[in-house]
Amino acid sequence: MYAELHYGMILNIQYIAQATLIVNLPYMQKICITFLFVFIAICAGAQTQPFTGTKNKKAELLFIQALKADQFNDTRTSLTNLKRAVEMDSNFIDAWMLLADIKEKNELYDEAIDIYLKVIRLNDKFQIPYYKVGRAALDNGRYKAAVNYLTAYNELKGNQIEQSKVDRALKTAVFGLNAIEHPVPYNPINLGPNINTDLNEYFPGVTVDEQMLVFTKLHPPYNEDFYVSRKKDGNWNEAQNIGEPINTEGNEGSVSLSSDGQYIFYTACQRPQPGDNDQSCNIYFSALDGNTWREPRHLGVPVNSSFWESQPSVSFDGKTLYYSSNRPGGFGEHDLWSTTYSKGRWSAPVNLGPEINTPGSEQSPFIAKDDQTLYFISDYHEGMGGMDIFISRKQPDGRWGKPVNIGFPINTHMDEAGLIVSANGEDAYIVSDRQGGYGGLDIYAFKLYEDARPLKTGYVKGVVYDAATLAKLKARIELIDLETSKTIIEASSNRITGEFLFCLQGNRNYALNVSCEGYLFYSENFALKNQSATEPLVLNVPLNKIVAGEKAVLRNVFFDVDKFALKPESKIELDKLTGLLKANPTMRIEVGGHTDNTGNKIKNTELSNSRAKSVMEYLITNGVDAKRISFKGYADTQPIADNATEKGRRLNRRTEFKILGL
Repeated sequence: MYAELHYGMILNIQYIAQATLIVNLPYMQKICITFLFVFIAICAGAQTQPFTGTKNKKAELLFIQALKADQFNDTRTSLTNLKRAVEMDSNFIDAWMLLADIKEKNELYDEAIDIYLKVIRLNDKFQIPYYKVGRAALDNGRYKAAVNYLTAYNELKGNQIEQSKVDRALKTAVFGLNAIEHPVPYNPINLGPNINTDLNEYFPGVTVDEQMLVFTKLHPPYNEDFYVSRKKDGNWNEAQNIGEPINTEGNEGSVSLSSDGQYIFYTACQRPQPGDNDQSCNIYFSALDGNTWREPRHLGVPVNSSFWESQPSVSFDGKTLYYSSNRPGGFGEHDLWSTTYSKGRWSAPVNLGPEINTPGSEQSPFIAKDDQTLYFISDYHEGMGGMDIFISRKQPDGRWGKPVNIGFPINTHMDEAGLIVSANGEDAYIVSDRQGGYGGLDIYAFKLYEDARPLKTGYVKGVVYDAATLAKLKARIELIDLETSKTIIEASSNRITGEFLFCLQGNRNYALNVSCEGYLFYSENFALKNQSATEPLVLNVPLNKIVAGEKAVLRNVFFDVDKFALKPESKIELDKLTGLLKANPTMRIEVGGHTDNTGNKIKNTELSNSRAKSVMEYLITNGVDAKRISFKGYADTQPIADNATEKGRRLNRRTEFKILGL
C-alpha cells in the first residue's frame, strides 16, 4: 500500500496521520500546516532518494486529499483527486504511485503496471516502482516480467523495501516461471448443471464409493447452505438442499463427509454456545439417522475455542479430524491441527508441526483415505503466489514430510481453494471459476497425475437384513486388524436401508464382525496382507435370529494346513462367540468342523473333529460351562459350495456352530 512505502514526498506514517488531522482545521490553517509537513518531509528525504513530489500547490493539496480518501476506502474520491493532480503536474511521481497502488489494490493489474512503468520512465533511478511493478506482475501471473523487474530493483542496491519481501517475491516469480515451463497433466471436467449453477459452488465432499456428493452453495447476498447429490447410472442427480436442521438462516461451510456418508463435520460461525459469547467459527457434527440428519452438535472444547476453527477433514476411519485454526501455540496466521477420537471424546488438538505450518497461513486440509497423504493450501510454502495446493506424506516415524507444490496448471497465480481425492487415488475434485463454467465457482473432477496420488484404497459396501423376513437391520459393524487385534473401524448400518460402507486399506488381514441384538453375529475375512489394495467388495449380510437350529460360520478361526492347533489370530472371533454365549446363558451349541472333499476321508474326519474340539476347549478355558458345548467333525459331508472349484473348496473348509437349545 502507498502509505506503507517511503515515496519521496510522504516519508512516514507519522506525516500521513498528521496530514489527516488537518481536515478539521480552518481552511487557512489547513494550508499552512500542510505546507509545513510537506516541507519537513521533503527536507528529511532529500538526501536519500530522488524528488518525487510536485511544486504545484494545487496538485499537492489534491494528493493529500486523495491520500486521506484512500485511508477511508473512498476509492472514487481518491481516484478523482489523483487524476486532477497528475493533469496539473504530469511529472508528479507520488500521485502516479498512489494511483497505481489503488489500481493494484482493486486487482486492475495491467493498469497498475502501465502506471508504474510510466514512473520508471519519469525517473529510472527511483527504486520502489521496480518492486511495485514486479509485485503487480507477480499477482497477475506474469512471472517473467516479475523476475526482470524484481531483479532490476535489487541491482539499484537500495533499501526502501524490506529485503526479505523482495527476496520472497523474486523466489515466487522464479518458481512460477519454472512451473509454467514444466506443467503437470490436468484436464478438469465440469460436474455439470445438476451440480453447478450461476452461483458459487465449493467445498465438495464425497463418500468412499463416489456415489454421494455434498458441497456448499452460496446464495446472495451471503448465505451458505449444503447441497447433496447422488449418482445414478454414472451421472450426478440434481443437487438438493440438505435441509434442516443442518442448514439454517446462518452460514454453513467447509463440509467433510465421512467415508460412508453417515455423518458430517462442518463449520458454522457466530453461534455462541450456552455460557460463552464466542462469535468465531467452530466445528459442528451431525449424524444420519435413517434418512434424517440429527440435530447438529458443537464439538466443544478442546477442539473448538474462542478462536477460529474451520475446514475440517475426517480420516477414513472417522477417528482423526484435521482442521485449520488461528488459536495460540501455532507457527503463523493459520495452522493445521489434528485431534483424535477415543472413548467418547476428542483429544487436545496437536499442531502438525513446522514442516507443514509456517509464519503464513495453512488452510483447507484434506486427509486421503490411505491416511498417509495430506493435501492443503498455503500462502507461504514455495509456490506460484497466493494460496497454492501442497502435498505432504506421512513418514515412518509418524511425522509429516516436506510439502511439495502440486504444480501448474492445478496451481496458478490465483488463490486455490484446495482439493479432495477419492479412495481410488485417481479421481480428484477441485473448485475453479475458469472460463466455460456455469458462473462463479464451479466444482470440477479430474484425474490426478500419478506422482501426486495417495495410495489406492478399496472399500466394502453391503446391506444387513433379517435372513428370514428380509427386513433391513441397524447393526454394529467392526473391522479388526487380525495381527494387532486393533479395531480399525466401528460403524453402524443405516437403520432404514441397512446399508454400510467403509474403507479397506491393503497390506493387512482383517476380520469383519456384524452384530445385532437378538441375532447371531456374521463374520467375514479379508486377506490383504500381501496386496496394497483391493477392488470394491459388495456384501449381502443376512443375520439369523437366535433360535434353536440356526448356524453361523466362524470365518476368522484359523489353523495351519493339516493342523488343529488354533492360530493366535483366531482369538478375535472366538472371543466374540464367548461373549455371545455369556450374554445368552442358557444357549447350548455344537461346534462343527468341516473340510473339502480332497484327501483321505478318514484323516479329514479326524482333522475336522480335532479342530472342533480345539474351539470347544478355548470356550471352556474362557469361562463357558462345558455342559453347554459339544463338538463334532463332519469332514466333507455337509458342503455349502461346489468342491469343483478352489473358491468352493475354500468355503467348505470351515468351522461353524449350531444352536442346540436355548
